[in-house]
Parts: sequence; C-alpha cells; structure tokens
Amino acid sequence: MYYLKFLINNFKEVIICIKIFRMVKIDEQIRQLVVSKLMDGYSQVSVAAEVNIGQTTVSYIWRKYRKTRIVADAKRSGRPRKATERERRLLSMTSKRNPFLTAREVRNEAKILSDVSLTTIKRYLRESNLHGRVAAKKPLLNKVQTQKRKKWCQAYSVFSTADWSKVIYSDECRIENYSSRRTFVRRPINQRFKSRYVLKTVKYGGFSVLVWGLIKSDGTRVLIRCPQILNSVAYQSVLDRGLLGAYHYDEIFMQDGAPCHRSASTLRYLDSKNICVMSDWPPQSPDLNIIEHMWSILKVNVGKRYVMNADQLWASVKAEWDRIPNKIIEDLYGSIPRRLKLILKNKGLHSYY
Repeated sequence: MYYLKFLINNFKEVIICIKIFRMVKIDEQIRQLVVSKLMDGYSQVSVAAEVNIGQTTVSYIWRKYRKTRIVADAKRSGRPRKATERERRLLSMTSKRNPFLTAREVRNEAKILSDVSLTTIKRYLRESNLHGRVAAKKPLLNKVQTQKRKKWCQAYSVFSTADWSKVIYSDECRIENYSSRRTFVRRPINQRFKSRYVLKTVKYGGFSVLVWGLIKSDGTRVLIRCPQILNSVAYQSVLDRGLLGAYHYDEIFMQDGAPCHRSASTLRYLDSKNICVMSDWPPQSPDLNIIEHMWSILKVNVGKRYVMNADQLWASVKAEWDRIPNKIIEDLYGSIPRRLKLILKNKGLHSYY
C-alpha cells in the first residue's frame, strides 16, 4: 500500500526515471537523416514515424542542430576520477623508485588513496606506462664485468659471417624432471585444483641429468651425458668423447669461464690436442652464447614428456636434442652480430637475448 501511494504522489518523477533507463543512444546516421528530412520540409511527426523514433527525440535533435550546427553526440565528461593529477604522479614516482613493489605496496608507500581499490591503483599505474610483468632473470653484473663485455664486443665486431661460422659454441646444462619454471595451463573456470590441471612438484627437485653440448654453423650438434658433479678430469673426458670428433683445425672452440673449463690441467689438455680456444670469453655473458637458446627449446620440449627415472629423462633429452631443426642453429649464428651491437648499445649491460 505504501509503494502504491508513493507511485501516485510521485508519478511525474517515476515517469522521468523510466524514460532515462529506457533511453537508447541514437546512431549518428539516423541523426543526420532526421536533420536532412526536416531541412527538406518534412514535419517532425512524419520523420519520427519514418525512422521509428519518438517525436520528442526528433525535436531534441532538431533544436540541438539549430543551436550548435552539430549532429554528433558531444563528448561527455564521464565519471570523475578518484585521484588528482598530483596523486597519480606520486603513485608513478613511488613505483619508479622501486619497480618491484606491488600495487598494494605502492599505495601504502605513497600513503595516499587508502579508500581506492587496487584495481584503480593498477589502472593509474598502467596509464603512466607502468605495467605489471614477470621480471626477466639475468646474471648480476659489476662494473668490471660490464667493461669486459663491452670491450669484447668491440673487438669481435670485425668478425664476418664466415668468421663466426668457424666458432664452435659449447656449454653445460642441468635438466630436471620437475622444473621450477612457470608453466601455463588452459583450464575451465573453478577447476584450478583439479588433478589434471595441477603442475605436480616434489621436494628437492626429483631427479636430473647434467649434459654438455656443442653446436656448429653447419647444423652439427653433439650432446654428452655428464657426471652429476663435473670436475676438470670429468670435463676432459667429456671433451674426449664430444669435441675431438667434431673439431676441425681451422675452427675456434668457445667455452665459458667455469672452473673446470679454466683449470690449468684443462688448458694443458686443450693445448695438447691442438684445440684453438676463444680464451677471452667475457664473464656473465649467457646472452652471447647462442647455445643457451638451444637449452631453452630443449627444456620446453622435454617438459612435455613423462619420464620415470634419470635414464628415461636422458633418453628424452637426447631425442629432443636431435629433433631441433638445423634452421634454428642457422638463425642463431645469424643473430651473433645483432647481439654484439645490442650489448654495445647498452654499454655492456644485458640484452634481451
């Protein structure tokens, strides 16, 4: 009864509210047609019937056109922002000072907008071109290492494509059956913890294999299973099995600065075998070693296989290593000059490789 009395006493206000909620935006082409018809002498009633809109709407469009000479909808101010320009700048500066802060931590650090949702805070940060992303992992570089990388790139910038084709790239890699890398899954809503969509993990990483590999510009690749702990004696045994059969007298052998690579006994061994070694390889430079990209491909492909023990894991690793197309190795060798230029551009710091 109360609601009926309210409707009777406030009839006009209720009708206005209903009209507002039923309001539909009129297309600009219809607006232009209405104005054109009225300018040609048609009545508002006939135009309304022809375009199937209300006569009041036709009248409004015509009055607006006669007043502003504009048919299109004017821009509206929209909902007012929760934060002032100064507050948005403060959020941006806080995030730039420490880019690893979360949106909540940025808001708490800035000590503003405590009543604003985190979704709004994130939107303000995105408007300042500060987007949340997974941070890239790169080795820590000190000033000396940065300078060595820069000087090495400057020295080897004179190498031609033919020169680089004679460089043999090598490295070790440990491959685990349960990787700690982020893995994406496509699943239905509310099925996050269903067994088939869950990435299984184990304590202490399960089992793994340590492998040593080399690649050459002609597509030749070698993969050797190594002992779990690789010292100088074991490394020289690996070179006996993997390098000597692939090495040619006019080639250069690249290895990084791992202790077993640079030990006196290993260097004597390489010298006794007449192996020409790239002895000035810069420290902390996986972005210059093109075989690192091969390891990335290998880990992804092996991760799709199900294995029960280390021997099965090694068999999967070897099979996937042999399946990598030669075109990828060719492209990796072609990327070397670009890598050098990029590191020089970054003054010895990290590149995106």
